Amino acid sequence: MRLQDLSVRTLALVATFLLVLIASTTPIAGGASRVSVPFTPSLIARAGQTSVLYVVSQSTACAERECMRLERSNDGGRTFFTVSMPPVTNIRGMNVPPISGLFFANPNVGYAEEYASTGTKWATSALFATFNGGRTWRAVAITPHPSIYGFAASSQYFYALTEECTAKGKCTDDELSRSRVGTTKWTQVSQPRAIRNYSDDLQIAAFDSSVWLTTQQKPSAPYSSYLATSVNAGRSFTVKAQPLFQSANECDVQPASSTVVWAECDDGMMQGDILYSNDGGDQFGVSPHGRLARFGFGVFDAVSPDAAYFINEQYPRTLFRTTSGSANARLTGTLPNNFYWFQLEMTSGPNGLALSDGPGGSNLYVLWRTVDSGRQWSRVSI
Repeated sequence: MRLQDLSVRTLALVATFLLVLIASTTPIAGGASRVSVPFTPSLIARAGQTSVLYVVSQSTACAERECMRLERSNDGGRTFFTVSMPPVTNIRGMNVPPISGLFFANPNVGYAEEYASTGTKWATSALFATFNGGRTWRAVAITPHPSIYGFAASSQYFYALTEECTAKGKCTDDELSRSRVGTTKWTQVSQPRAIRNYSDDLQIAAFDSSVWLTTQQKPSAPYSSYLATSVNAGRSFTVKAQPLFQSANECDVQPASSTVVWAECDDGMMQGDILYSNDGGDQFGVSPHGRLARFGFGVFDAVSPDAAYFINEQYPRTLFRTTSGSANARLTGTLPNNFYWFQLEMTSGPNGLALSDGPGGSNLYVLWRTVDSGRQWSRVSI
């Protein structure tokens, strides 16, 4: 899962500063004081199709590694235990978590991606791999100076979209690379010629041996949005124009299987559509009058081929569940009042986690848990 909204993080600076000022103090030996500061969650990641969930949280005191935690839950968020943080570095001049994404192929094998930091010559994204469920991490290099703008995990491979960006902001050498799960050897995969002009505007998703590359609509010809699909782990692609993918920004593909594929498309004006395909992405459709159309300020989570959960802010305090793009979505639970929701990670069982803003619109996230398929939610402190 990738942390996509940097503007929210930037706005959190003021709230973070105020919280640090008013943090309580506790006496320690010698009459000194130790500042007691809370931790706030910033990112949730589900490990493949399992009930294993990871949560990144950060002290409001700083954004360095010693002020961050990585928690793991083996039971869908009921209980947590602390694992090791990847050896990330703080973002210079910003009090925000340096981890931009966590991607797991299974409960034990995954990658942590760090925001690209600008050095004297290059802007480089750091990447760290774990093979033991977060107990230890090692640095991995895809290319000499990768700036990662897309990353995906399947049960078989990890995929990365990278480019090389100089410190002055010039980016070249767009590449698609993959690494088999369980190794750290990355090899380049040829991107289909039909979408080469869209490099650095691509999004990537994967499930088993299937891979999807989506383009962002260009402001000049050609205007069409395309979907490139591979069923052999990226060895070859078929490319097809997708009229419904012509969004203001891009369509985020969420595969629930190799055949059931959802796409969340931003149409601008703070709303969009959730598209559905049951043929691996060859044809997509959307119900024009359902709760998946005109999807405003929402979160969507494709859990399995026959279950997806979503929060559409046009229907406050309501969690919906649907089985397909044409099925009537049913109300499955009532959400806490007066919150905006930024992430939803349900499991195939009754458990799940969600992130919202804080009370009164605070930009520090709050972690919530359900153990009954979303009917009730309780606040989590870890």
